[in-house]
Amino acid sequence: MRATIDTITEVKTFYKREGDAYGNRTVEDYQRAIPRKVQLVNGLPRFGHYIIDALIIGVILACVDFFLLDGVYLGYPVGFEVNGFEFNLIPTIDQIIITVGYYFICEKTMQRTIGKFATNSVVINEYAEAPKSRSLIGRSFSRLVPFDAISCFGDRGWHDRWSKTYVVTTNERDTLRKLLNKQQGIFISDRLDILD
Repeated sequence: MRATIDTITEVKTFYKREGDAYGNRTVEDYQRAIPRKVQLVNGLPRFGHYIIDALIIGVILACVDFFLLDGVYLGYPVGFEVNGFEFNLIPTIDQIIITVGYYFICEKTMQRTIGKFATNSVVINEYAEAPKSRSLIGRSFSRLVPFDAISCFGDRGWHDRWSKTYVVTTNERDTLRKLLNKQQGIFISDRLDILD
């Protein structure tokens, strides 16, 4: 069975203090393999990704509505208005198509959205690889769930859990790949001179 990033272990040194019959204290060190926690991108950086991506989606929507649809409204907004600002609770068809399309295309081609470039973050699967299209489609549609963006303040966002994906920095992704390869007995060198 193929190892996943949740099964990576690392060896840590621990210290055991003991006393003998004469009251002398001794300290012995020992090593033990413990599970390695994946260093996820969470909280404010993830919310920053959301804000940047929402602004880009808003610009794309405005351009599509203005130039292509020419005032044709796809769907009926259900929401409320406060001081001239409209808040739609149910997205219209054009909003769904553009939002899902933006996230899917960006994460399929670049393994990240434009918002994730700010923190050098990428989307990976449980093998520290680019997720399959099926996962990315599920991930993109999951973002339509109300309050999904707020869920990223926890351990993992809803769209991460539901699609079995992770958001990590590129350095963490590379570290995870090396650790998985090492755990499986595959050695890949970083040195370029050995290729000559």
